[in-house]
Amino acid sequence: MKKIITILAIAAAVVACNQKKPSAETISAEAAKAANALVEAVASGNDEAIKEALAAKEAVIKNLGITDNEELDAIFADAYDVALEDNGVAEEDIDALLKVRGIELPALDKAAVEEVAAETADKAEEIVEGAAEQIAADAAAKAAEAAETAADAVEEAVEEEIPFILVQQKPLFEGADANKAFSKWVNSQIVYPEAAKSAGTEGRVVLKFKVAKDGSVQNIKVIKSVDPELDAEAVRVVASSPVWTPGMQNGEPVAVSYTFPVIYKLAE
Repeated sequence: MKKIITILAIAAAVVACNQKKPSAETISAEAAKAANALVEAVASGNDEAIKEALAAKEAVIKNLGITDNEELDAIFADAYDVALEDNGVAEEDIDALLKVRGIELPALDKAAVEEVAAETADKAEEIVEGAAEQIAADAAAKAAEAAETAADAVEEAVEEEIPFILVQQKPLFEGADANKAFSKWVNSQIVYPEAAKSAGTEGRVVLKFKVAKDGSVQNIKVIKSVDPELDAEAVRVVASSPVWTPGMQNGEPVAVSYTFPVIYKLAE
């Protein structure tokens, strides 16, 4: 991890010495390094390593000079998202987990999440008591209902689905690493829609789905669209997936959310 952070720091220093506007290739490469460093840090579960990865990312952004530059910022953001997707995780997963830890870093420790839920419920209860005295009984009832709904949502998030990046034992596809084996299988099943082929339509469709406790693929959603036909074909193929070996957490099978890019590219 320190090696990765050091590489990012060196890259930032080199860029800082160059007063010219960085190229799109340079920005994309640095964004990928920053995303990969964060993914590795999150997987390690080390708070300090994750803080260092986040700090290194901000240093790279600053030294690249992309702050307040919409064009350069967009290039960095797109490359960063792609790097996360290639690791089987969406930026929204990272953001949600960072908030859970309260220090802008992710970790799905059930006990920790439940502790946060308990604290939230306690605060909600205090608010409800105050509301009962100051507003009215019906307002207190609504507040209590809202608190219960929030607690249920946290519990459901923990019990129902764990992001791929944080599950202790990752799901396997046909007994092998999901990133490689599933990509190979999907590519062998994809049928390039003729209309899209004739129109020269290419791109990267990003799906998000759940590998359930029984290994079945469920809840397939398109989170980045390219073309309706390409989107539909990607969903069709993923929906036809053979059963996976489910992920494991604390020795028990769990549902795991997975972000997966399907790349359409016409042969030259």
